[in-house]
Amino acid sequence: MRRHRHSQQGKDKPPSNVFAHGTKKSLTKDPDAMSGKRRTKAKVLVIHRTGFIRSGVLSLIAKSREFIACGETDEARIARDLFLRHKPDLVLIGLRLTGADGIQLIKEFRSFYPACVILALSEHADAFSAQRAFRAGARGYLTIEDAPELLRAFDEISSGHPYVGASVLPVILSNFAAGAKGPRSFDVSSLSDRELEIFSFIGRGSSVSQLASELKVSVKTIETHQMRIKEKLALRSAAELRQKAREWLASATLNRIREEPEAA
Repeated sequence: MRRHRHSQQGKDKPPSNVFAHGTKKSLTKDPDAMSGKRRTKAKVLVIHRTGFIRSGVLSLIAKSREFIACGETDEARIARDLFLRHKPDLVLIGLRLTGADGIQLIKEFRSFYPACVILALSEHADAFSAQRAFRAGARGYLTIEDAPELLRAFDEISSGHPYVGASVLPVILSNFAAGAKGPRSFDVSSLSDRELEIFSFIGRGSSVSQLASELKVSVKTIETHQMRIKEKLALRSAAELRQKAREWLASATLNRIREEPEAA
């Protein structure tokens, strides 16, 4: 996987401010020198639950010579409508959205329009989330800290190259190295993305009815997913499922704090 670093503009501004203020210049190419004509701009759909992040991304795109925004939203339902209407060349998507899981939308978009390339934008340098995003069909993964790399990431994934942000790559390599030492004591890799989402909600203490309301599905559907999770993880009861979910969530949180000490 390729990754690139770029210097920030302004000595005192953290990387995330680039999203808020759009200060990073375009990294795209010049028009064709022979014809003097500009290439058709690639359409980008921006989907993220945080308004100022969407605004910052749109500002960066507006300064670009190769990309143009075709829509933005924080809602999964509207995102689907915009996607089908515009058939964007690129999608920037957050992993937590209003009304859906971003991972599920990535799968849907790839099914609707396989030619579209997708860049996931997360709040954390989380190796497991990156793995899920790539498995779902994303071609790149950035965190908010990687804001200066946004247009470069668009360039790379548009050219067919996978892209991982500078803040994420060390975490992925560390995770890979740890995994090479031996099997994990509790492996959730057999779970589907929806099952893993439900498992994480269970770890946070959500009830079946709360889960059904949050994910906009029936209680019966949640119970069926819970049954499958128990089968895959060899758990015998609902109580054991809740306990394992809490332990897994606590372990994931602890690993994140170790990787990002400032989060503590």
